[in-house]
Amino acid sequence: MRNILILILSLLMAAPSHAAKNTDNAKAVLDRTAKQIKSSTPFEVEFTASTFSGTQEQGSLQGTLRMKGKKFSIASSNMACWYDGQTLWSLNKSSEEVNVSTPSDKEKQSMNPYMFVDLYKNGYSASMKQVQLRNKDCHEVTLHASNAKKEVQEMIITIDKQTMLPLCVRMRQGSNRWIRISIFQYKSHMKFSDDMFTFHHKDFPQTTVIDIR
Repeated sequence: MRNILILILSLLMAAPSHAAKNTDNAKAVLDRTAKQIKSSTPFEVEFTASTFSGTQEQGSLQGTLRMKGKKFSIASSNMACWYDGQTLWSLNKSSEEVNVSTPSDKEKQSMNPYMFVDLYKNGYSASMKQVQLRNKDCHEVTLHASNAKKEVQEMIITIDKQTMLPLCVRMRQGSNRWIRISIFQYKSHMKFSDDMFTFHHKDFPQTTVIDIR
């Protein structure tokens, strides 16, 4: 689950109303959301996440995501990772192994739940409808890839109208594989040192470090 650690989503029920299939309006909403996210870093969120093959759940976890610019870290009960903008450290707590890698652009897209901040600008059509999620009025924007070779073929972002921040992100890779994440307790403008986005072996002395760069 390394490459999808924080894009694993918990599907929450939403009540749809009339669809507004206006690409300009949908992308204008994403523009506002992207601006809001970028202006609120560093931030911290709690998330609940799952992967699905069709309707069959393959795995799930809960954790905390911290972001500062392009840097991020994730902590959960069985896994953790740190990305300092160049190097990724992925810790499997059960095997006590840490993989060190330099992720490709495609891998970084698969790890980052806020990838739509830039993703939607090229190679995707967009539609939008109004829904309710967790008793909140929301925009639900659906992105469809214009190229069948795109890693992400479909993405659904549910955005709180009041805060313009995402409550849920769902991503389809291939024909039947979904990655879904529900976002809770968004805390903006946090104070994080750069050191928080680097793995420190002294904090996990029993682990084996495997450098696959």
